[in-house]
Amino acid sequence: CDMNWREYPMARLLLPLLLGIGTEAIGQEWLQWVAIIAFTLLMALLAFWQKPGWRFSRRWWFGLVLNLCFFLFGILRAHFHDERRHPCYPGASPDRKSIILGRVSELQPTASKLRLSVAIQAAADTTGMLQTAVGSIIVYVDVTAGSRQLHAGDVLLLNAKRLPVQGALNPQAFDYRRYLHYQNVHLQAFVEENDWKLLAHRPSLATRARELRRFYLQVLKRHLPTNNEYAVAAALILGNKADLSDETRNAYAHTGAMHVLAVSGLHVGIIQLLVSFLLGLLRLPWRQWTLVRTLLLLASIWAFALLTGASPSVLRAATLFSFLSIGQAMKRRANIYNTLAASACLLLCIDPYLLFNIGFQLSYLAVLGIVYFQPVFYRQWYIQNRAGDYLWKLLAVSLAAQLTTLPLSLYYFHQFPLYFWLSGLIVVPAAALILSAGLALFALHLVPVVGMAVGKLLYGIIWTVNALVFLIQQIPGGLIEGFWVGKAATCLLYLILLGVVLARESRNFKWVLAALGCLLIVAALHATREVQVHHQQALVVYHVPRATALTLFEGKQAGLAGSEGLSDKQLEYACQNHQWYRRARLPASQPLSGKAHGHGWWYRRGALQYGAHRLLVVQDEGHLPGGAGLRVDVVLLCNGVDIKLEQLLEKVDFRLVLIDGSNPPWTARTWREQARSLGIECHYTAEDGAWMQEW
Repeated sequence: CDMNWREYPMARLLLPLLLGIGTEAIGQEWLQWVAIIAFTLLMALLAFWQKPGWRFSRRWWFGLVLNLCFFLFGILRAHFHDERRHPCYPGASPDRKSIILGRVSELQPTASKLRLSVAIQAAADTTGMLQTAVGSIIVYVDVTAGSRQLHAGDVLLLNAKRLPVQGALNPQAFDYRRYLHYQNVHLQAFVEENDWKLLAHRPSLATRARELRRFYLQVLKRHLPTNNEYAVAAALILGNKADLSDETRNAYAHTGAMHVLAVSGLHVGIIQLLVSFLLGLLRLPWRQWTLVRTLLLLASIWAFALLTGASPSVLRAATLFSFLSIGQAMKRRANIYNTLAASACLLLCIDPYLLFNIGFQLSYLAVLGIVYFQPVFYRQWYIQNRAGDYLWKLLAVSLAAQLTTLPLSLYYFHQFPLYFWLSGLIVVPAAALILSAGLALFALHLVPVVGMAVGKLLYGIIWTVNALVFLIQQIPGGLIEGFWVGKAATCLLYLILLGVVLARESRNFKWVLAALGCLLIVAALHATREVQVHHQQALVVYHVPRATALTLFEGKQAGLAGSEGLSDKQLEYACQNHQWYRRARLPASQPLSGKAHGHGWWYRRGALQYGAHRLLVVQDEGHLPGGAGLRVDVVLLCNGVDIKLEQLLEKVDFRLVLIDGSNPPWTARTWREQARSLGIECHYTAEDGAWMQEW
């Protein structure tokens, strides 16, 4: 059958909107003025489109102009959504402290600080006068008796430097600045105990929802005494993943069950089914009962979305189910693809930066996969047994969702859990039981016997699910790690998938050829990268706070030297992605005082010879040569060694001084000033990022 695109008007308009938002993300400043002028002209053209004389055969012009309008609207909406474009945006003031008035929207404890998300209401200008301001800032305050009393909705007066958020300091590492940019946050501040003051408490609707969530978290904590069971319940029912241990996160991630702990369409769908079932029991003989029922259903969906934190995946699901509920009330059978596109258009018009949110992307792709591919897979095997048929339906859902999210999952997470299908058979039905029991506990926790019984039931379900997930994790070969799929390859993989869908729908062999062509390009990209990796030779000094780590890559082999006490978690955060990018097998870290060698390099007690280059690691004065005249290319200073560069030059001749994250900031600044006065090139990893040399 031929595909009729006229059945999907919203899907046709969504594509230019997506392209417009994406174009703005990579565009230049002048692009906004071109977009404004073109958008104005095209809107004027649309307004006068209905003039007599236009023939029906020219209707495609209308479609072209309308698509251009949506494309330009996407550019402009994304451009002006950036808080930095607002005329009242305060900007950074890294050199001096200034007054900030703002309201706390969210609190999150970290290892040593309390992290506050603050909506700026006023900020001091260069004269010190408070002016109305618009923007957001991340504020880190010391954990004290006073800061422990802070709540969302508190109005604070701060005296702090408004600092720009720092980007990724290591190659291929997580870019926190980019992440915050798409949260529309570009400033941060570190505030001491005496530099903030609580003025008032003005809770918003979202703040009250967070307070209610805190209350229900305490209910869960009373009835679920063990940490793992409480953390899973808090994540699955209320969207709070802060208490998940690394062990539990890894177990769910490595088995492909992590999606259950992120509140999304599955959870909102369960809420809709539960509320619809309860409202269906009433069947009141009111003329307006259908309207009341729909309003109650919508209120329940959005109350749950607010209660769980209103993440992008929850917003997508709430919007989608709202559209479906309204269509059902109007007795209209809506096309699911059109409804999906309409919900995406609405959310992106409100917040265009959602397009770059991982949860938003994976959520829509998973739903598209389930809607299209689940029936295709399910029809391939007919099972008469009801239990077997139910399990096959669940498996078909898991396969469909995994198929459409796989390229993006490999791009973001670089791993593939082979037993996702097995964990899906357990966690998906269990999620419905856990969510139902959790809501029942919230409603009945004050009833002594009943509340206790529901709590024990909830505990038993979660304990069983956790035990099974940890058991699946122990099965050998369950996780393949180290994939590195670039942006181009990710796009090509989705084009292959699209080609398969179009070939199936249109029965046209040209789409098969197009998919095979894309597959050939993916293979060519892979082969090209393999050749590059085979010939690579590089030395990288990473930025690791309070530690030293340097790696020498030679083909797919690598040598790693690091300071004593360098943890696996520090190494994973600093250099694992870069290791995967270079497709190298990284050995255990060798101490800087040790020795190692490879095909074209050797390392011994701080002296590294690689190719025609030399590097000297100086941790203390014992690593310096006894006499003068040693010639090296680079000197790496570590651990705040007590030495001046003038003294170092008397013994070592070098052209570049490297200062890594193991040094205190004040010591690094002193060395930097000394290097500037001596005319020596200086690289400080805490400011300039990791240092890399290829030969």
